[in-house]
Amino acid sequence: MNNFLKAQGWRVVGPVGEDMASRRYVRVQKQGRTAVLMENYGETPGHSPADFIRIGNWLRSVGVRAPEIYEVNEGAGLILLEDFGDLSFKKALNQGADPKKLYLKAVEILTRLQKQNCPLDLPLYHESHVHKRHRRVIDWYLPATRQHQNSDGVAEAYLAAWNDIEKNLPASPHGFLHIDYHAENLMCLPDGEIGVLDFQGAMRGPVAYDLGNLLEDPRCEIPPALRAELLEDKDESFKAHYRVLTTQFHCRVIGQFIQLAVRQDKPRYLAFVPVTARYLHEALKDPLLSPLRRFFDDLSLDFSAQKDLNAAFLQGLDVFKEAA
Repeated sequence: MNNFLKAQGWRVVGPVGEDMASRRYVRVQKQGRTAVLMENYGETPGHSPADFIRIGNWLRSVGVRAPEIYEVNEGAGLILLEDFGDLSFKKALNQGADPKKLYLKAVEILTRLQKQNCPLDLPLYHESHVHKRHRRVIDWYLPATRQHQNSDGVAEAYLAAWNDIEKNLPASPHGFLHIDYHAENLMCLPDGEIGVLDFQGAMRGPVAYDLGNLLEDPRCEIPPALRAELLEDKDESFKAHYRVLTTQFHCRVIGQFIQLAVRQDKPRYLAFVPVTARYLHEALKDPLLSPLRRFFDDLSLDFSAQKDLNAAFLQGLDVFKEAA
C-alpha cells in the first residue's frame, strides 16, 4: 500500500470508517486534493477490485454517482478512488437532516436502477453466499442466547421452514441489486446529489431486496410512518418479497453481529442486536412467515426478550471458544 501511494505522490491523512467486510479505507492527499484508497485484503466472494470497477462504470453510465477511479493495482487489491467526503445519510440524519427528503432520493435511485436492463454478468441472489447466510441466526444467535450447542436437526428444520415460505411466494421482477444499500453507503455530496458506495458485491435478484436493506437497517432506523409511506404504492407481490427478503436479512445480520464480536473482536456491533431482534419479532407477526414463527416458538426463542450479550460473555461461552 505504501509503495502504491508513494509512486503516485499521495500521503495518508487517516482512516475512513470501517465496514463488516474484509476491506479498509484510508483518506490520502496530494497537492491540496484528497482521494480514498480502498484495500481489499480478504477473499469475500464478489468483492474484487475488478468487480468494483466494472459495476462502478455501469452505475455511472446510467446516471448514478459512483466514485471515479484514479489508480488501480488489482494484484494488491488496491483502488484509489474519488473522495465523497464524510457526510453519510446516517451522519446527516444525526445532524438533523429531513429523513423524508433523503430517503425519497435513495428510493429514486433504486427506481432508476430497477428500470435498467443491466448487461453485467452478476451472481444470482438465491444461489449466493448472501442468501445462504441467513442461517447465521441458527449458527450464532441461537447458541448465544441458549448458551449451548444446537441439537441435531435444528439447522435443517430452520431451512425447511424457509423452504415452505419461499415455495409459496408469487413471482417477482428480478433486476440489479446493490446488496448493501443502507444509510452508511449513501453519501450526501456538496452538489446535492447522492453518492453510492460499496456496490462491488452486486447481484441479480428480486428487486425488493435493496429497499428492505434501506428501510430496515438496524444501524440507522427511520420513522415507522415514513417506512410505511415508502412502501404504500408497492403491489402485494413486492410486499411479500420485501417481507421475506428483509426477514432473511435480519436473520443473517443478527448472527453476523455476534460472529463479529466473537471472531473478529468487534463488540460495537452488538449494540445493533436488540434492534434487529425487534425487527424479527415484528416480522414474525406476518402470516406469510408462519412456518418460521412456529419453528422459533418450538425452540422457545422469543425475540422480544433480550439478554445482555456483551463480548466478554460471548467469548467466554464454551460453545464459541473454538470459534474465537
